[in-house]
Amino acid sequence: MRADRQDDPVAGFEPLEHTADLKIRVWAPDLRGLIEQAARGMISLLVGEPLPPTAHLEVCGSGDDAEQTLVDCLREILLLPELAGVLPVTAEVLAADEQAGRCWVGVAPVAQARAHAGQDIKAVTYHDLTIRQVHGHLEVQVVFDV
Repeated sequence: MRADRQDDPVAGFEPLEHTADLKIRVWAPDLRGLIEQAARGMISLLVGEPLPPTAHLEVCGSGDDAEQTLVDCLREILLLPELAGVLPVTAEVLAADEQAGRCWVGVAPVAQARAHAGQDIKAVTYHDLTIRQVHGHLEVQVVFDV
């Protein structure tokens, strides 16, 4: 099992097998942590090797419920290369509830980060996306279109 923080059963992410796309399982004690771990999981797919940020940007997402807010935060982070010419390399969620999330994203110039590039992700999907309460924490599986 791969966790964002080694040996941390409370919060983390791990890649899962998927036939055509990429998929991660994410868990955390609350929605803020769940969005943060999902962002870190997505970034780990985008950037094959860890890369230090050269700058930070605040990214916000919103929705009508927790699932929409999670997806919108991930989509906003995923759009950074196209909109700002930077690749996300780290993520911290400053605040989150069912209607909004504020993320502090470490970024690096696309040209610099491409040498460390991992998977090419086109979109965050809603495929089988349901946040569940499992053994006292939240858990979700996120599928990315590649």
